[in-house]
Amino acid sequence: MIQNSAFGETIIELNEIDSTNNYAMRLINEGMAEHGLVIKADFQTHGKGQHGNVWIAEESKNLLCSVILDTRALEIEEQFLLNCLTCVSITEILMQQYNIPNVSIKWPNDIYAGKNKIAGILIENNIRGSIWTNAVIGIGLNVNQSTFSYLNNATSMKNELQKEVKIIQVLKQLLKKMSFNINTFNREPEYFLVLYNNYLLQVGRQIQFMRKYELKAGLLKGVNKNGAIEIEEKQKVRNYQHKEIELLIQ
Repeated sequence: MIQNSAFGETIIELNEIDSTNNYAMRLINEGMAEHGLVIKADFQTHGKGQHGNVWIAEESKNLLCSVILDTRALEIEEQFLLNCLTCVSITEILMQQYNIPNVSIKWPNDIYAGKNKIAGILIENNIRGSIWTNAVIGIGLNVNQSTFSYLNNATSMKNELQKEVKIIQVLKQLLKKMSFNINTFNREPEYFLVLYNNYLLQVGRQIQFMRKYELKAGLLKGVNKNGAIEIEEKQKVRNYQHKEIELLIQ
């Protein structure tokens, strides 16, 4: 069971840092971290995406933050379920609080509005022996940035709403939502896998994807609790891990 104290009771606000996840990990390694601590930055010089990718964001335009969790009471096998909780929390904030249409989760950890990416998540874990001691949930949410010269499939809350949004307000709403969802997670963690699959981009549809430079097609069935995507190809369901394949947005 994760402690259910509210996230964000302590927020460290930084003008510039290499990455909020790196800063959080340094605090953990130095024994200075506390459960629910949030690190927020206006700008990251080396923002991190999944599998070493770089997250680039304009200064003071977006929500760049990391949340530290004490996960000692959780099983190592529940790591992807924590990713589900985070993805669902962001998706529901965008839909329910801001009425942004067509919000979905692109496997494994991106949030899309329509066919454009609006947020990304990177969870890094501290594991000592067989104990999952801490998780650092890194969140990059495009809020008030309006142009993305380096990406042709990115959007922001401002672009979707046609108005600027207060970043600190978005952060407070998200932390409140995550704190609330943690209580449900403690009782029924796999509930968030169900929600994750409900919000999954292209679920139940014929999709195209690349595997080893080969274009393939199949029916997207969903994602299992280990984080593998399930695709039905020629009446046989196959499981793929992230980076084994690249989904194509249609």
